[in-house]
Amino acid sequence: MSINPVSRNQNRTAFGHNNPWADSPYSNAKKFIVAGSTAVGAFAGMACHAKYKGYSLNPKKIFGTSLKPKDIYNKIKKSYWNKIDFDDGPVISIGAGSCLGGLAGGYLIDKDKENRKAKKREAFLQMTNITLPIVFTVKMSEWGEKLGNKYWDKGRAKGLETFRTKLPQGIFAMTGLFAGVFTANIVANKINELVFHQGKGRPVQASDFSAHLDDFCVTARQISKSKLTDYIQKLVPIALMIAGNEVGNTTVENVDS
Repeated sequence: MSINPVSRNQNRTAFGHNNPWADSPYSNAKKFIVAGSTAVGAFAGMACHAKYKGYSLNPKKIFGTSLKPKDIYNKIKKSYWNKIDFDDGPVISIGAGSCLGGLAGGYLIDKDKENRKAKKREAFLQMTNITLPIVFTVKMSEWGEKLGNKYWDKGRAKGLETFRTKLPQGIFAMTGLFAGVFTANIVANKINELVFHQGKGRPVQASDFSAHLDDFCVTARQISKSKLTDYIQKLVPIALMIAGNEVGNTTVENVDS
């Protein structure tokens, strides 16, 4: 999902997350503006997906009027945040909101035309790198599950039957993640070269996969829908805000090869 620009200086981790806060040339006040606009954009993307899934955006329906612990607990249990699986749909929606929010914040703090162009370019690259790995992961996971159900012996004990479906699903999901990262790298490098007329990027390196902890969370959730993976996946929206912060803090100086 969220990855650093393919075009950064070759001495930096071009396809993995750098620290957008530490690397930014802007003052802390301007960084907070970008962080705030990114958060607003990410939550707006989440709200759009919640609405699409049939959840109400009415504050009274979301929070209720009762302050009794039991009523609050029941509201939380039925909430979008608690019930949704952060697969390709919500990840792309939240990621898009994060990038647009970061871009808006970046435009607010910097009027320089070249820096704004660099931010816009960064937004395109981030969305490429958010979208492809998660789509590959989810679709390959679904195919792996279908394969397990179709071709493996169904007359086994219950424990082995679970293993029968989860093994191919896990293999396919991990394959999809790696394929998505490599494909995103190729596509992002091409966008960088052909559309924005920048220098060629570099191949994927092992360290790049550290930037995909959010993808690994989603992959784990695809394989095992347990309470642990349910808690872990709640961190995905926060991880996606890194992309928006990188968009807003990008300048010509820290993006050119």
